[in-house]
Amino acid sequence: MTNTSDDDKLQGDFGRRRARAQRGRASFPDVSISGSGKRARAAWFNRTTGAGAVKLAAERPAGSQRVIVKARVVVHATAAAKGGSAGGLMRHALYVERDGAGRDGDRVAVFDRELDRADGAAFVERCEGDRHHFRVILSPEYAGELESMKTYTRDLMERVEADLGTRIDWIAAEHHDTGRPHIHLLMRGVRDDGRDLVIPREYISHSFRNRAEEIATRELGQRLEHSLADQLDRRAERAAQLERFTHLDETLLERARAQEVRIGDLPEEARLRGPLVQRLNRLENFGLAERKAPDLWRLDPELEDRLIRLADTRERERAAARLLARDDRGPEPHRTRELEQAHSSQRVTGRLVGFERLGDDARGPYLVGVESIDGKFWTARVAREEELRALNGVERGAVVSLQRATPDLKPADRTILDIAGEEQIYSAERHKALIPSDRDNYIQMHVRRLEALRREGVVERTPGGDFHLPADYAERVRRIEGRGGRESAKLQVLDSHSLEKQSAYRGPTWLDRMASGGEDRSQLRYEGFGEEARVAWLKREETLKSLGLGVDAPDGFHTTTDWQKQLKRIERSDLLQKIERDTGRVPHIARDGDRVEGIFASRIHAADKTYALILQERTATLAPWRAEMDRALNQFVSGRVNGRDFDFNYGREAEKSLSKGLMKGLGPDR
Repeated sequence: MTNTSDDDKLQGDFGRRRARAQRGRASFPDVSISGSGKRARAAWFNRTTGAGAVKLAAERPAGSQRVIVKARVVVHATAAAKGGSAGGLMRHALYVERDGAGRDGDRVAVFDRELDRADGAAFVERCEGDRHHFRVILSPEYAGELESMKTYTRDLMERVEADLGTRIDWIAAEHHDTGRPHIHLLMRGVRDDGRDLVIPREYISHSFRNRAEEIATRELGQRLEHSLADQLDRRAERAAQLERFTHLDETLLERARAQEVRIGDLPEEARLRGPLVQRLNRLENFGLAERKAPDLWRLDPELEDRLIRLADTRERERAAARLLARDDRGPEPHRTRELEQAHSSQRVTGRLVGFERLGDDARGPYLVGVESIDGKFWTARVAREEELRALNGVERGAVVSLQRATPDLKPADRTILDIAGEEQIYSAERHKALIPSDRDNYIQMHVRRLEALRREGVVERTPGGDFHLPADYAERVRRIEGRGGRESAKLQVLDSHSLEKQSAYRGPTWLDRMASGGEDRSQLRYEGFGEEARVAWLKREETLKSLGLGVDAPDGFHTTTDWQKQLKRIERSDLLQKIERDTGRVPHIARDGDRVEGIFASRIHAADKTYALILQERTATLAPWRAEMDRALNQFVSGRVNGRDFDFNYGREAEKSLSKGLMKGLGPDR
């Protein structure tokens, strides 16, 4: 196995955003961390440097947005004295990432300054040996109106870093399990020069909140006493200019007669009519409305669909630009292609550039960028974050394939069909009765899904409030999901290593399969990534010769008869040796039919497959990895290997299955 540094791995959004410009740094003296040292440190701040070292925010001006800030400093020595340990920070990190706190009751993903899906466990490890850390809760009054809670948090931390004169190591998560969305923020108590990060009490008490309110006000505008009406007015004014389907469009469609809207059909109140008229003028500019008379507009018959497609196009253009910038390239329209516009059977193979989220939903969809072997830059829409789990932790430049896929049902749709049964009726009460373990917010997510489909004309609501599903529910939903080219592509990792690593890798690679005809070469062009692959293969030949698996001949390079089998043996041997060296346990690879039990410790990427490392007291077992296993990280799992799959349970269910197995093994004498 090749050793890969963390910087060479893809985490979450696959590729770090460009680092922001470094702020000026202040130099802090070395002071004691205990006893009288605390007083010395405080005295140094107040007497010697004061506000010159830490820039304090001005007092909140009238009309600023309100943000509740709760901050706590956790001193590790004090926590240990009370019976705690580093495990306390881990438990808090797990609380921050817990199930049910995300949108619609989903699991939360932590983020940091660069990644939308950061590694909370790695942050805890970095905190080991620190004197203290900071825990902060941010709760803007109108958090739901913010364009992005992540962007808001990153902007705030930029200002805090500038005030404190140091770069801060932090992670955060947005929670939606209360009436108001809020942010949980964890900050290391260490400066970028390795010294303790000491924040004056005044900054924690006042300036942190003032900075948070300053940024919220910049985005949302001034808060007035009649803020609710003012917020609605401002929202309507923004909606009138948006390049997507809005609540104003919905109102216009409701009031239209034969696709025509007159001024007299609109509400008489000026604050309601004004944004609607602005929207009609904007739709006219889009070519989606035609002015027939001074007070009459005719709406496009496909207004909603065309606005949805327009929004998808604009968001996609912005995401593609970010992906190209990540690859240090500007716009390249002559090389950029959309997989959805290609032939239905099109399959693209190449280097993974990264992915960018489309829209504001943390769960996706995402735009994936691939530098293909045909010399072009392809983008494709992948519908949900869960479909990208296999990419987490692979190297930058990993080789992947993208293929168009037909629209499919969401997991919620499948649950709805199961609940509705032969009667074709769904209700929250019926759901609760059939599956009592499902949480109320999870059930309400299905209700909201059906409400959205009711507005699309897919389902009907009965007088009793239940939902009646048509016989062709699945087909209708698939048509809606595929509307506007929004179907999801299938993504597969062909080799978790970059071309550079593949050329020297002691094991089978994608380069080997390309050379031997195991991969489709019909699209190969010796330009861009295709040319890089050709050069990498020349280096690969030298590696194979050093391993005794290839020789030069008058007619070119030739491999030995069983070179691919030999590569698999070498990879297996290197992998097992590395695991034994790292864990101190006897390693082995589980076979088909083997039962495996233990702690799921990590994922391990080989060239063309991914293993789950499961630790027992004295042994370490490699079992086939599944995306669903990530939720069981650092937990007890129990299951059986089924070919290239692993049927497993975790947590209490795994412990129950283990107990049953032990009881069965004791026999009838028990």
